[in-house]
Amino acid sequence: MTTLLPDRTTARRTALVVTAAPGRARVRTSATGDPTSPCLRPMLIDSGPQRARVALVPDGALLLAGDAIRLYVEVGAGVRLELVEPAGTVAFDMRGAEATWDVRIDLAEGATLVWAGEPFVLAAGARVRRSTSVRLGVGSRLALRETLVLGRHRERGGLLEQTWSAYGPGDVPVLVEQLLLDETARRPGVLGRHRALGSVVALGVPVADEVCADGRLDLEHGGTVWRGLAHEAHRAGPADAWRAVLDAC
Repeated sequence: MTTLLPDRTTARRTALVVTAAPGRARVRTSATGDPTSPCLRPMLIDSGPQRARVALVPDGALLLAGDAIRLYVEVGAGVRLELVEPAGTVAFDMRGAEATWDVRIDLAEGATLVWAGEPFVLAAGARVRRSTSVRLGVGSRLALRETLVLGRHRERGGLLEQTWSAYGPGDVPVLVEQLLLDETARRPGVLGRHRALGSVVALGVPVADEVCADGRLDLEHGGTVWRGLAHEAHRAGPADAWRAVLDAC
């Protein structure tokens, strides 16, 4: 797998920590690094006993050449956190440069994270490296929706290098994968004529075997992944699977 760019030390890192507290969950946010760099700003929408709903709002134009987004999410024991994105993200033409987008998630015992991600679009000329790293505690749950789109309307897509890793208690690997999307991804047997790849990831969420069989992959150490392909972003996401996972959460 090709590495697009070296690690950056000037990234602006955003942390979101949600823990249980009397009356309602405690939500703490912080940002470190270059204050002139863009980041994702968590904004509290609603909270209650052991639950919170938070929007991830772009602080600055995203995603441009040289941007380095870092997001750390920690959910305390027994707490349920729902993350929403007000809109999708477009990675613009970077004219030979690159950008990174890294997410780290730590779920304590009995914690639940529901993340309804919106489309991530790679415009022509974009070069992006994304990573998602998850640590699951005993009895924790993760429900995540993701849609990757190669190019805007009538446009060829950019380049995306993505890594995904999730480890359960005792560092048991639950989901570890690498994905490279570039011009070769449009070959038959990969994306073909499609330009959008939708995913639903459910870890620690019990979904009956007979539910949403199409595009379903049951993982060896627990958890399920659904994938769908389409030309339009709104058709790629396995909507039935997402609804089933939310019902199970």
